[in-house]
Amino acid sequence: MYKLIIFDIDGTLLNTEKAVLKGLQKCLKIHHNIETSLKELEFAIGMPGDEVFSHYDIYDNGFSYDKWVKYIDDFKNDIELFDGILDTIKHLKEKNITLAIATSKTRWEYENTVNYFNINQYFDYVVCIDDVKYPKPNAEPLLKIIEYAHVDSSDALFLGDTCFDIQCAKNANIDFRLALWGAHEKCKKLCDNYFSHPKEICSII
Repeated sequence: MYKLIIFDIDGTLLNTEKAVLKGLQKCLKIHHNIETSLKELEFAIGMPGDEVFSHYDIYDNGFSYDKWVKYIDDFKNDIELFDGILDTIKHLKEKNITLAIATSKTRWEYENTVNYFNINQYFDYVVCIDDVKYPKPNAEPLLKIIEYAHVDSSDALFLGDTCFDIQCAKNANIDFRLALWGAHEKCKKLCDNYFSHPKEICSII
């Protein structure tokens, strides 16, 4: 049985894709005169901000990323908890499972989104992108959480929805399950271990 379960946020706990991509689309149009469809921006899901903008040869010391994050707020009504997530994390806490978050969001983004849905109290540890030197897919975010929680890597499970999450777990030598409810087709082809619905997480404890 796992003692620690680590969640990604976007595409795993929260359905933020539409808001995230709309915010990016708005940023690119206003500040760089780049018009794109939401479909064309799907590559950015789960990717650190500097890598997203480098795709467009934009290197402006975080200016565009800051604008992107603020524009996401304009589409907050498009964000929602995935069905079954709240009941699942409540059940896990009742079973004394340590819960944590490893995300490529900044601490400000975390506080502005996860706290908005009032689920932050269920998580014992949160590692954001500004808490690490090397973000996902590097192993550092997961290794930090394991260190904080004082558990062995064999007692931890990471749930995510992107190829970055898959590689991060592999690099940290931690078991991984794909959150099928938020994952894109390219990731489904790379991972045979998955949950189809959040309630299935409870079956492993």
